[in-house]
Amino acid sequence: MKKVFKYILIAGLTLGFTSCDKFFDNMEGDLSKVAADDLLQSENGLLAMLANLYSRLPGMSMSDNDKYQMFGNGARENPDYKNTTPGFWDYKSVRAVNKFLEAVEESYQKGMFDENAKKAYEGEGLFIRACYYFANVRTHGGIPIVTESLDKYYGVENDKLYVPRSTEKESWDWVLDQFQQAADLLPENQMQEMRANKYTALAMKARAALWAASESKYWNRAPINSSYVAVQKKLTYMEESYAAGYYQQAVDASAAVIGSKKYSLFGSNPADINAAISSLTELFQNYKTEEGIFGRSYKTGDAKTTNGTEKWVPNQFAKGYTGTGAANYAATLNLADEYDYYDAADTRNHKSGKIQTKESGDESYFFTYPQTEFTAAMVSGMKHYNSVQEPFLLKDARFQAWVLYPGATFRNTTVYMEGGMVMPDGSVSVYPNSDTAGSGNVGVEKGGVTYYPYGGPGGENSSFMALLTDKNSNNRNSYCFSPRKFVDQKSDNQYVQSPYYDIRYAEILLTYAEAVAESGKGDATLAAQCLNEVRHRAGFKDDVALTVDNVLHEWKVEFAFENKWSNVLYRRRGFYNPNNVSNQEEGTLGKKLTLVPMVDLSGATAQWIFLRSLPMTATSVWDGYAGILSFKNEDYYSAIPNYVNNKIEPNNK
Repeated sequence: MKKVFKYILIAGLTLGFTSCDKFFDNMEGDLSKVAADDLLQSENGLLAMLANLYSRLPGMSMSDNDKYQMFGNGARENPDYKNTTPGFWDYKSVRAVNKFLEAVEESYQKGMFDENAKKAYEGEGLFIRACYYFANVRTHGGIPIVTESLDKYYGVENDKLYVPRSTEKESWDWVLDQFQQAADLLPENQMQEMRANKYTALAMKARAALWAASESKYWNRAPINSSYVAVQKKLTYMEESYAAGYYQQAVDASAAVIGSKKYSLFGSNPADINAAISSLTELFQNYKTEEGIFGRSYKTGDAKTTNGTEKWVPNQFAKGYTGTGAANYAATLNLADEYDYYDAADTRNHKSGKIQTKESGDESYFFTYPQTEFTAAMVSGMKHYNSVQEPFLLKDARFQAWVLYPGATFRNTTVYMEGGMVMPDGSVSVYPNSDTAGSGNVGVEKGGVTYYPYGGPGGENSSFMALLTDKNSNNRNSYCFSPRKFVDQKSDNQYVQSPYYDIRYAEILLTYAEAVAESGKGDATLAAQCLNEVRHRAGFKDDVALTVDNVLHEWKVEFAFENKWSNVLYRRRGFYNPNNVSNQEEGTLGKKLTLVPMVDLSGATAQWIFLRSLPMTATSVWDGYAGILSFKNEDYYSAIPNYVNNKIEPNNK
């Protein structure tokens, strides 16, 4: 992935120097192969250093980290739930950016560029360093803050190489100040897309301030053991009294980005649901500069550049590459239920997105072993639909654009994702066993049409994980939903090049809305407008009130598969803990569910019913849900690496 980013940055950092591409290619991005003095001979050398620093930014890559919270999972894995925010303790990168800042000053003194260029370079350096430290403090707490390369102390004043940890609050304050200093130095516009400008720094400051504010306000949801040395020294310690000041900074920074009028939502105020689906799909196929505040485009001119999402597709679409199989990432029913319905295609007001499976409307149930628990006597009480896709067609356009669901059309092909059948005689079959010949997936004719328990004949489906003897089991999915957001929409493609947005304008709108709703600071009218602007882009016409719950709902559905909801849970101390149900943001169920579509052939015409169920797992038997999802308070902080040699205090001891 780092080699991929190298080429992206080459394209964005040449600034007219035709030799820059070759320079990077020869180094393979490794600055250790070039003497420091050589890098300072031209502005081209500084650009090489800068490209290397950008390539080290934490979190700037495609991943499926969100599968570790309630709304996603490994497609064939036992339900899993854990801390997903990666730690970042990389003082080699910190040293590198400090060396860059020193090199900028030295080059300026040599007359290599003017003061405006110097400020811009310094701004980028401060921005990158603040990003490094932001990733560090949010996972480790208080950290050693090093603002010089320290080279001059080696062998002379070695004691100065051991920098003590600052308190967590001091660390947050320093990070926010660094983002502000970067914003003050950076130009409002950059010559290339993938580099920071003034509003990139302010957007990142808003993100960091909201993180610090949330952690402060909700610290007591998951307090750390007060006997730990790090807590006693306030190295892993925040308190509610800090929150107001951080919320104010989040309000001010996000308001500055909004007020600049330089960014907007791509495809805002669509004419109808289909227009909303179209623009929301396009947003994640080609980088949109009006919405993308910071991110990366994978369309670099290298035909083999990829964002790594090619194995997210269901079985039917895994034709353009070889490997361990498709369906590596799944979306849960928990996520599908979060996307609201439109009340009608014309009025487009919102109503609950809970998918109705029973005529009674009671959706509190779920099956553990549907293949034995679901009986013929239950069929009449199930909600019947005229097609397998009917339950999803009036859902939020974001669901339809970003999630593959049963009956959806994808790459001009129908997604077959079903798990059983009600036979013409009324008997039921859920997850019929299938061998290498697919003999369990027996078609039944009705009205001149042949229907299959798994939706399509033989292996021409993406249906639920069957026995491991099934020839297609490697690519099967234990859930009936898959991510569509980032994958290639047009063809089977090993080298998917859809973009990644680290910060897009929708995040800034929700940051402002959440900060105002939580603190009462800022402009409540503007905050409500920000919240509803995101909803209206998805095709809804009505407004919802500015409440924390409504903002959190938008975080869930707007940023599915973008690794944002796990960060929301992290900063709000909201991961699921069965021992403390008040400290979670994901509801009280605590189990990941799937939907099992079944064709019902017992009536005059074919209809479909849906079962709420725990997923099957990738084992030789269906053992349902086997585990308790939990998250301990101590898990909010990562261990401090090599703390003995660095002469600093550890966490969680």
